[in-house]
Amino acid sequence: MEKFFNPRSIAVVGVSEDPRNLGRNITKNLHEFSFDGILYLVGPRGGTAFGRRIHKSVADIPDQVDLAVIMVPARHVASVLEECGQKGIQRAVIETAGFSEYGKEGRQLESQILEVVKKYDMRFIGPNCIGVINMKNGMAVPFPALKDVIPRGKISIISQSGGVGLDYLNVLASENLGLSKFASIGNKLNVDECDLLEYLIQDDDTEIICMYLESIVNGERLMRLARSTSKPILLHKSNIGHLAQQIAQSHTASLSGDDEVVSAALKQVGIARFQDEHTLLNYLKILPLPPMRGNRLAVLSRSGGHAVIAADACEKTGFLLTPFPEPFLREIEKHFRASVIRLTNPLDLGDLFDYEVYSRIVDETLKLPEVDGVVFLHTYISATERENSRALLEKLEEFSVLHGKPVAACVSTDGEEMSILRKTLPNPVFTAPEETITALALLRDFKHDAQPTPKTPPGNSADKEIRAILANSSKSKSPVLLDQALQIIKSCGIGIARHQTVYSLPETLKAAEEIGWPVALKLISQGASHKSDVGGIKININSPEQLHQAYHELDQAGKNIKSSGRCCVLVQSMQKNGLELILGAKQDPTFGPVVLIGLGGIFVELLKDVSMRVTPFGADEAQKMVKELKAFPLLTGVRGQPHRDLDALHQAILSVARLVENFPAIRELDINPLMVLPEGQGVVAVDARIITE
Repeated sequence: MEKFFNPRSIAVVGVSEDPRNLGRNITKNLHEFSFDGILYLVGPRGGTAFGRRIHKSVADIPDQVDLAVIMVPARHVASVLEECGQKGIQRAVIETAGFSEYGKEGRQLESQILEVVKKYDMRFIGPNCIGVINMKNGMAVPFPALKDVIPRGKISIISQSGGVGLDYLNVLASENLGLSKFASIGNKLNVDECDLLEYLIQDDDTEIICMYLESIVNGERLMRLARSTSKPILLHKSNIGHLAQQIAQSHTASLSGDDEVVSAALKQVGIARFQDEHTLLNYLKILPLPPMRGNRLAVLSRSGGHAVIAADACEKTGFLLTPFPEPFLREIEKHFRASVIRLTNPLDLGDLFDYEVYSRIVDETLKLPEVDGVVFLHTYISATERENSRALLEKLEEFSVLHGKPVAACVSTDGEEMSILRKTLPNPVFTAPEETITALALLRDFKHDAQPTPKTPPGNSADKEIRAILANSSKSKSPVLLDQALQIIKSCGIGIARHQTVYSLPETLKAAEEIGWPVALKLISQGASHKSDVGGIKININSPEQLHQAYHELDQAGKNIKSSGRCCVLVQSMQKNGLELILGAKQDPTFGPVVLIGLGGIFVELLKDVSMRVTPFGADEAQKMVKELKAFPLLTGVRGQPHRDLDALHQAILSVARLVENFPAIRELDINPLMVLPEGQGVVAVDARIITE
């Protein structure tokens, strides 16, 4: 990736003398941003542009070239790449549109350029993109005409959309936030977001990485890279898909649609997902501050009204406004002109007009161990308080660094003064109390440290039985039926309810007597995937008479289905004293195996109280999954209910994770219900459904 951002020489291919030519815009941008390398122009008609010769082909360039920026009609891109390959150019940015986004003909053109780059072992960004920027060396090759008004800084951007990428550049410019590197990746036919993310993680000039993606090429690699760094990664993932819901055959798949899995995966590795530019801006303004190590906030305000607004915002975002110590308040009170304001947190400084005292108050507030962060709400008239206010705002940044705690400054002044502040202050300022508190909440909730990728536990002897069942299902081209699914669940280490598989009424009666009344009868048939939908389940059968009637109803349901293959009945003990959960998994096409836990039973899809993780993960994540459920209090013994066996539940989650990791042929899996028994008694799978390839 280095030569995409730090080429010593660039050839812009597609330049002409026509003033409307987009290749000329690329050349203008390189001049505008003062590119520090060698520049060559190429166009089939030759001529000159900006005092430079336009070479008629890449081959005419007399020297070696590191990077080609290509802006020619789509049908000519492959031939230009061929010239680049012959010339020894190993990197290209293809900004031309008209490829797969335009249908079959465009896909054929993509195939042609892939053949060329494979032949010459080249790498390229694009096509259908607006190019790359490196602020450090002036390497700016987008085809839209730009102005060098973006500050140099430590924020880098990867954007699948050129238009959205330009929006982000405007956000940075308007708030005086500094850009390091920018890459628009378009169709990402060769270089994708993970290639660039890996480079930016290692880049010393990048401290925050912002991404806009409409698709994720390799979710597993994205998660692995996020785990490898402590740099903040912010991602706007759009193009929310519903493919998983459309093809789902299990509860798990319908509950864990494409976008739900994306959110779960990003949260799992500490990538902050945002949906709009306002949230992005709050992140970019607040993340450079020291971390928020707790939830206790101090609000200092020159305006009583703004203090009240800030207090409301703290309540909405869950911040604690910790009381100030009495000695601290009494010392401040000495500086007030009159004792007419009750001193609390938020601290109303409306009766105080001494800027030196403001500084001392902020300094002393940050020293308090019961304060994790400070909001300073500053309202002033620039004509009379300009110099003092600017000096104070600079001191706030110094205090923040000195004490290692965030100080978020919210300023209310005139527009001209705000514009100057944005251009001159070392740290960004906020303009509304609610926005300031919301941004601090983002800082508080953002937890991202480098972490090792968990490893999947190795297989064991029980895997042979699982493998045999799956192999038989594949060989016979038949689904995994209920009794087989329960056997797989048992083999992976999860308890199952007592049961027997029977083929006649006498066998059914004998099994019920051996298992013990009451029992449940369940139809086993290829056509009874969702048993309740076809009348294929009977519960709480307490006598031979009830069993006789239930058996004949199941027998008739089996005949109505008219399904080929094995058709029989499962006799199962009725499980009592358990809380019903669903435990499931599916193979996600982007991220791989995903495990889900949630409130189970027949209302699972209605209530949708679920938590997800992408495998592999360890015991700590299994515990977090359970605690994230709204139903979690039901597991801890509320209102006289027994405390449930959480250890067994956590182990069951890990067992399912290991199962779908080691057996990718399992595409979808439901254990519903999984009965969580009182503490020390374990968990019991009552029903299971497994969908294979």
